[in-house]
Amino acid sequence: MYGMLVESVQHYVRKKYGEEKWLQILELSGFKNTVFATQRVYKDDVLPRLAENCSAVVMDKSTEDFLLFFGTCFVNFWSHYGYDRVVRVSGRHFRDFVHGIDNIHEMMRFSYPKMKSPSFYCEEESHEGLTLHYQSCRTGYSNYVCGQMSQVAKDFYNLDINMVKLKDFREGRGYHVVFRLFFDNSAYLPPKIKCIRTLSVEEQVPALRFLKLFPFCVVFQRNMKFVYVGEKVRELFGEEEFARAEKVTDIFYIRRPPMDFTWENVLRLQQVVFELVSLDCVRSPTQNGILPAARHLHLRGQMRYMPDWDCVIFLCSPLIQNTNEMLELGLYINDLSMHDNSRELVMAGTHHMASLEVSYERPEVSFLQLLSYRRCLQKSYDKAVKYSEQLCENMKKCEDWRKHSDELLYQMIPRTVADRLRRGMDVNDTVEAFPEVTVMFSYLVGFMEISAKVPAVQLVTTINDFFTLFDTISLGHDVFKFETLGDAVYMVVGGAPERNPRHAQCVAALALELNREVERLKNPIDGTKLKVKIGMHSGPVVAGVISLKMPQYCMVGDTVNTASRMGTNSEPGKITLSDSVNKLLYGGEFITAYRGTLQVKGKGRMKTYWLVGTRGARPCSPPSLLKPRSWLDLQRGMSIEIDSMHEVEKEMHQKTLLQDITESTESLAREDILSPTKEVPNLLGIQISTP
Repeated sequence: MYGMLVESVQHYVRKKYGEEKWLQILELSGFKNTVFATQRVYKDDVLPRLAENCSAVVMDKSTEDFLLFFGTCFVNFWSHYGYDRVVRVSGRHFRDFVHGIDNIHEMMRFSYPKMKSPSFYCEEESHEGLTLHYQSCRTGYSNYVCGQMSQVAKDFYNLDINMVKLKDFREGRGYHVVFRLFFDNSAYLPPKIKCIRTLSVEEQVPALRFLKLFPFCVVFQRNMKFVYVGEKVRELFGEEEFARAEKVTDIFYIRRPPMDFTWENVLRLQQVVFELVSLDCVRSPTQNGILPAARHLHLRGQMRYMPDWDCVIFLCSPLIQNTNEMLELGLYINDLSMHDNSRELVMAGTHHMASLEVSYERPEVSFLQLLSYRRCLQKSYDKAVKYSEQLCENMKKCEDWRKHSDELLYQMIPRTVADRLRRGMDVNDTVEAFPEVTVMFSYLVGFMEISAKVPAVQLVTTINDFFTLFDTISLGHDVFKFETLGDAVYMVVGGAPERNPRHAQCVAALALELNREVERLKNPIDGTKLKVKIGMHSGPVVAGVISLKMPQYCMVGDTVNTASRMGTNSEPGKITLSDSVNKLLYGGEFITAYRGTLQVKGKGRMKTYWLVGTRGARPCSPPSLLKPRSWLDLQRGMSIEIDSMHEVEKEMHQKTLLQDITESTESLAREDILSPTKEVPNLLGIQISTP
């Protein structure tokens, strides 16, 4: 089956359940990282496998229900290719569409030459509905067909149908399902048309004279014996051939629709286009002394039952690719009828695809015949193959460009928000309030000096290297990069738009890695390592998409302003935390140290902390950060725990923890911060004597 069927499933499963679910379904189905192309042919079990794994991942429908859903998806999706117009003109009523499904497949096969279309025919029609027979070489698609039928009836004919499966069974290499369709079929009996006047016996046209208007027609009766054969067909095969062969099945086999050539089957499918192909080659006369290539006669037309004769007449015309084939068959333009498009089609060469298909399907022929077929069809075959390959290549390019556009869109707008907008959500409905997120700002130290002294091209290169490094690192953390500004400001957020209870931990891990990896970049002025100042704050925000011309996902709130202040008040190579972030990180895998209170613009004095590192890893900042500047700092709530102190004890200028605390105590005593006789609080559980 062609990829268009899978594309329809992909489109609507993504739309309804999201990209993440679809990727899980693909991986379970064995199609991880697969790009489905419209013109590519896939195995027939693709849709059943996808339906089974949709049921396993989504768990709101059974496999059969998902196949039903896939059928509706295809009907909704084919409008992208213009096939909705084909359905709209297929008939005035739903019954007309059902009777002509095979004709729609017939029109589509020129665009999809490898399509193995099923066959449909109707029986037992009444005002309440009809019985539909579905024959296919595939198994397991009956629910898919039900979904298609129900959606076509609803969308194009405003009908609600009830489709019941009566039975299903194997039929040769294929699968046969019988449905009963219940719907308002009031169009079953068309209004009676009165004749202008009744013809007299003298005015009635004899049958033989009438049949001469159709030089390629074939008439046969219930026992499949010939009653009449058009004069051009007799010329091609010779009178003796028809004298020897009594039945139509002795001369022709039925190629389309795929079924046995029997009287009953022909009566059932009078609304379907038939194709008959001769079993033997025609006896073309020599031309200019050259024996023409052996060719089979290929007829295409409609079977009609004539109740007055109790016969079936096959009104048809030959399928001829071009004028070369006409000469090889021994035919000329004036042999073709003028009342149909036979002549125009031959001159335009539009029959080549049907001829090409016959060459694929025809069983064993001689080597010379194969050579003759190749010579006649090679040009058309090459053109068809080239067109198909070009179409596949274009579809691949289209899919690649779609991916590129998605990647660009997801850089401006989060994937979840973009998917909601694709489903038709209003821009205003994307606005959300997040009770708690963590925002991080990073500032490149010395950027103003660099921009003043470095040439413009080198400055742009430096900024690009800076942002590229940070973008690469941020991909490994569960955060969203909100924006980068021209003055080397980098902003990320954790916990929005995807809510994450560990937002502070994700942003903290990112900040530590950024602070460490930025030293790989060199200052273009003096070649020293670049450094950044980083600040973090947690709190509530509001985020959403603004603007229609250039949509952008923005975040507003006091939390953003405070995080920016934490960054500007930080120091090179260090990470400043607000008290709200410290509370979220306290007691976990991260080590923080109390910095002190800072005067923050618009906020007053705020408690701040340093993000030092993680347990079991080297601190990201100098060990001097861990030294208490005074006993008041300890009393204000230094956040280093007793067990984490041992991790950095050897790096504190080769001094013991007791020596540092004693020195700090003596310094405070001299400054009269603590009374010399006042007992020092035993915060660390260590015996300390004071003078």
